[in-house]
Amino acid sequence: MKKIEAVIFDMDGLIFDTETLYYRANQEISDEIGLDFTYDYYLKYVGTSDEELHENLYRDFKDEEKVAHLIQEGRKRVEEIVRRDGLIIKEGFMELLNYLEEKNIKKVVASSNLKEMIHLFIEREALTGRFDYIVSGDEVKRAKPDPEIFEKAWSGLGVAKENTLILEDSINGIRAAFDAGIDVIMVPDLIPPGEEAFEKTLEIYENLTIVKAYIDQQNKR
Repeated sequence: MKKIEAVIFDMDGLIFDTETLYYRANQEISDEIGLDFTYDYYLKYVGTSDEELHENLYRDFKDEEKVAHLIQEGRKRVEEIVRRDGLIIKEGFMELLNYLEEKNIKKVVASSNLKEMIHLFIEREALTGRFDYIVSGDEVKRAKPDPEIFEKAWSGLGVAKENTLILEDSINGIRAAFDAGIDVIMVPDLIPPGEEAFEKTLEIYENLTIVKAYIDQQNKR
């Protein structure tokens, strides 16, 4: 890989510790209405789009009224928790963000989440204006693992793909990055990496502090 001039960030599970938040909110609502929404069930759809998750909820639970309630109220519950309590920022993110700003390396968010939720999270943690731009799941037709969101995020950078780095925590994100032809580093969140992740990533690191060291070393060559 050549000098890194731009970094594309996933958001959920990479910038913010949101996956446990989503499970908590949906599990609370599920308990209230009598749906068996387990942690193992939730893990199956980590890294997928809301649309795909919702399709599977309707298919698996077969109670349209309850599922519609879960989708609507689950999102509201997430918003309530975030507005009240804020979010946990993942280890090393602020250090990496400050470093990228210092070195004038471009920064983009490419998240499967909805634009309004992305902006809520970023505003709540005082990160507004610290990214060059944001691409959300509702701005593309096909969700990860399709590469469309990363192609769209990359297209506005004015940087060659070989000088761009994607940071991801999920296998669907890694597949999308790989198919977009852009190097990707995985920082696993809830689900440990499998063989495919090792085959399709540059590196797999425990946290974003190590990613910062990698970029710094790469750019000094």
